[in-house]
Amino acid sequence: MKRIIIPLLLVLMVSCEMLTDCPKLVKGKPDGHLVDDRELKTIKILFQANDLSYENYQFYRLESIISGEYYVSCHQYVNDLKVWTGDLFFHFDKNGRFGSLSGDIVSAIGTGTSPSMDVSEVESQFLRRMNEDSFYSNSKSVANGCMTCELVYVDLAKTSGGSAPDYGLAWLVKPEKSDYPVAVVNDSDQSVLYYNNGIIF
Repeated sequence: MKRIIIPLLLVLMVSCEMLTDCPKLVKGKPDGHLVDDRELKTIKILFQANDLSYENYQFYRLESIISGEYYVSCHQYVNDLKVWTGDLFFHFDKNGRFGSLSGDIVSAIGTGTSPSMDVSEVESQFLRRMNEDSFYSNSKSVANGCMTCELVYVDLAKTSGGSAPDYGLAWLVKPEKSDYPVAVVNDSDQSVLYYNNGIIF
């Protein structure tokens, strides 16, 4: 009986290891922020003191300079999706008063949240573009690894030179454990709107 059970367990273990959820789908606003607890406490004090809402933001940087001023950077989310072209940068003076804002607050987007592409199609477009990159030498390692595919909103006007906002669905795709290479794939026509291999000349 033991001789039968042990090989069966080995088969099950190998089968489980082969089951992966790659590429990984990322959708929705994360619960946490990308700053530490001390920085988040400071940010919340600044925003609350100035009656600024931060419900739809994900903070990722707090900078303080020698004069005592603060700069807060964040992603914004609409319909529970990141607005990839919509990062916001808040400035507060040395007394903690709100000074200025860089970026446009997006309060509503009419485009829905149901994509036409699946993650395997997104991954294929990413790999195709990466393989066209003659300057990037680590493509084989990336192709054999796991990707994250995050469904986001993109202001297509900013990628095409238009003036009026034109929001559509797109995919932010990159290796799971690295920031580069990174690409943004248009969900409607599968074109690559943006690509960066992280190489600085």
